[in-house]
Amino acid sequence: MENDDAELRRLLREWEVPDAPAWLETRVMARRDARWRPRFAAALVWAAALSVAAFLLVRQPAPTVPAATVAEEDPFVPVPNVLPLDSYETGRVVRMDLPVSSLLNAGFSLPAADPAGTVTADVLVGDDGRAHAVRLVSATTSNGTGD
Repeated sequence: MENDDAELRRLLREWEVPDAPAWLETRVMARRDARWRPRFAAALVWAAALSVAAFLLVRQPAPTVPAATVAEEDPFVPVPNVLPLDSYETGRVVRMDLPVSSLLNAGFSLPAADPAGTVTADVLVGDDGRAHAVRLVSATTSNGTGD
């Protein structure tokens, strides 16, 4: 800033411009020095907004399921003659009513199950649309006749 002031004074002397009154020079210099304040305030607001956005976007860790809960659930049983999911594949679990006859035909053993009935099950479906594993939700079967 001092270099700018010296350069300005040198140019004024070269152009033979009379010196400004002291009160005017003081006001002009104060105004010039005050130009950075709004920009600095805007930068602070911008930095605060980015900090809040970063804080809100930080992914919180998923809650862990207690081991006792996992051990009590029935495990998924792989569907025979279907390859398991690879490590890079994803799948989704779909709850559906399955015909008991199709489970028996696929090789599952359901004791005392009515082949004409249905059973509720969670099915692990891969990206390719195939069922890779099944977990029975209800042990009872219904045949849809109301019996």
